[in-house]
Order: sequence, then C-alpha cells, then structure tokens
Amino acid sequence: MRRVAVLCLTLMLTACSGGSPDPAPPSEGPKAGSHCADAADRGKRVGFATPAGTHLAGVELGTGSKGVVLAHQNGSNLCEWLPFGQRLAALGYRVLAFDFGGDGDSGPHQGDDRLDDDVAAAATHLRASGVADVVLMGASKGAAASLAAAVTLTPKPVAVVSLSAPAVFGGVSAEDAVPRLASPVLFLAAENDHPFADAAQQFDAAAPKAVPHQVFIAIGAEHGTGLLAGGQGTKVTELIEAFLKQHAPA
Repeated sequence: MRRVAVLCLTLMLTACSGGSPDPAPPSEGPKAGSHCADAADRGKRVGFATPAGTHLAGVELGTGSKGVVLAHQNGSNLCEWLPFGQRLAALGYRVLAFDFGGDGDSGPHQGDDRLDDDVAAAATHLRASGVADVVLMGASKGAAASLAAAVTLTPKPVAVVSLSAPAVFGGVSAEDAVPRLASPVLFLAAENDHPFADAAQQFDAAAPKAVPHQVFIAIGAEHGTGLLAGGQGTKVTELIEAFLKQHAPA
C-alpha cells in the first residue's frame, strides 16, 4: 500500500507540473567552426578568453614552435581562413584561426575589449600552448586589429601580415600603430580595392625605416582573404610564404 501511495503522489506531482519530465540542461552552444564543421573537424576546436572576460572560439591547426594567428574580416568568421591555415600547417606552423568577439561562435565583447584585444588574446593562447614565436596575420578589420595588437604585445610578434587593412576600424587605428611597429610587416591590397590600396601604400611609407617592411599591390579588386584566391592569388601566396620563411621560419 505504501508503494501505491508513493506512486500516486508522484503521478499527481507530474500532472501538476504539466506532465513533462524535468527540462534538459541548456546546451553548451555551437562549437568553434560551426559554420564550416567539415573543415574545423580537421583541426582542434579551442576556447580562450581576454583578460576582460570576452570568450573567444578558435580552431587550431598543425604543430610546432612557430605560431600564426589568423584574424578574419568584417561580416565573416574563422572559416574564411581555414583553407590557408591548412596550407600553413603543412609548412610546419601551428595556426590559430579565431572568431572576433560578437562574430561566429565567440561571445560578445566584455568591458572595454576591442578587436586588438582579441588578437592579443589569441597570441597569448598560442604562447601558453607552447609556441615560442607568433606571427599576426589579418584580413581587413582583422588586419587593422593585428597591426594595432603588434605594438602592444610583449614579446612582440616576429612578423605581421596585413591583407587590405583599413586606416581605422571599430575604434582601432592601424594608421596610429604602423609608425610604432617593431616587427617586420608585409602590406597587401588590390589596386582597385579603394581605399585599401592607398592605405597599404601609406602604411608602407609610414613604417619605421629600421623595421623590414614591404608592400604589394595586386591587379584586381579582391579584398582581404579574397587576395589569396584572386587573379594573383598564387603570387600573393608566394609572397606571404617567402616573407614567413625569411622572418619566421618554421
């Protein structure tokens, strides 16, 4: 009789609660690289945070003591970099492509965090995982953020690659950072991609003379990572790889 009474009480409580079992715990949310799961599956999904608490999602590729941070352009996510990231990994680099705060699978920016804080956090994550030397490489807003982060990081990046960086984006000023660079830098843009081609040439002119720097203006109008697949994509890729081999050999 006691078992029957307990069973009846359980049924009554279930009925009062709507007849459904306890709700499942909330999901962990989308995994890093959820917009390109097949490509992301070839790497290692990681999460890390800025000192202010912005939670960032990334995908690591490759191994080695030389690392490359890949920062995406506006309206995009880490997926745009994964094909080139695979190429760099095959050359012996440990690569981290990540989503900026508020983009892709990363959380919103916290506190006073800016785009360059995200790049710095990505570099810090690579170093914490065993990378000795870090290269910053970005496209468009990611390039502006990489240039700005390069002058604040300690130790400094061993090289910076900028694809179609604007002078200013989201409160981050690449034009203010370039004259203070202490790292070798490669500026890339397409001749008909305005105002980014002009910005690349102005950056090259403003870079410190004591710091190795070069600029290449490609034929066409491709922007950001589009330079890697445009009409002169092979030339752009060769320039980047030669620059890395010179200043950050794997």
